[in-house]
Amino acid sequence: MSQNHNVISVAENLIQEHFDLEPNLEKIIWINPDKTTEIRLLEINSDTITTGMVQSFYFAPWEEIPYAMKIAEITPEEWQKILQAEIPLPEGWTLDNYKVYFSAGRSPLYTDATTSSNSARHSVAQLYGH
Repeated sequence: MSQNHNVISVAENLIQEHFDLEPNLEKIIWINPDKTTEIRLLEINSDTITTGMVQSFYFAPWEEIPYAMKIAEITPEEWQKILQAEIPLPEGWTLDNYKVYFSAGRSPLYTDATTSSNSARHSVAQLYGH
C-alpha cells in the first residue's frame, strides 16, 4: 500500500468520524489532498463561533493517525467570505486543489487540481448556490 493511499484512507476515515461526532458539521474541505505528509481540514460548522478569520490547530502524528494534521473550524458565512477572498486562509493553504465532503454520506465534490483559485471558488459557489 502506498503512502498516498494511506493518507487518503486516514483522512477519509477522520472526515467520516468528524461527521459522526458533529451533528451540525455541514461540510469538510480537504485542503491539498495530494500532500502526503500532512492532512489539512477546513470544517464548516453552523455551531462554531464567528471569528472573521481562519485559525488552524496543529495535531502531531500519533499511532492511530500517523500524519500531522491542521484543522480549522469556520461558520458557513466565513466559508462564503473565503470563497470571495474576503478572509484569507492560513499560510500555505490554498483553494487551488481541494476536495469537499458533505455530511450524510453524500459523495465528495472534487475540484480540478489544475484550476485556478478563482475558478475553483467560482465553480463551487455556483454549484451550491453560494
